[in-house]
Amino acid sequence: MSAAVVVAAVGIALVLALLGTALGLAVSRIVRGPTILDRMIGSDMVLTTALIVIAAAMVVRQDLSGIPVLVVIAATSVFATIAVARAVTPSSDPSDEGLTATTPEHASEEDRS
Repeated sequence: MSAAVVVAAVGIALVLALLGTALGLAVSRIVRGPTILDRMIGSDMVLTTALIVIAAAMVVRQDLSGIPVLVVIAATSVFATIAVARAVTPSSDPSDEGLTATTPEHASEEDRS
């Protein structure tokens, strides 16, 4: 075997070990929690690691057929993050669940009263 093949094999093994470690840490963040935001960060890391693995496989194979899969996974991750962020953000409507937060528009209306 040539030196280039050995270096490439060692590099691939190192990258796979690092990605495996990142995946393990992300899964532990999902399992440990304790909040939904911690679990969302973990799931984002899992999806990002999957994206990296698929992209690296595409580079090694010199094949671009996995790009639609990458786009779908990335879009799923973005939409899931937005959905969780909207779910955990308190509403600015004071009549909603007894919250007293007001928007600048409502504050100016209350000042005029």
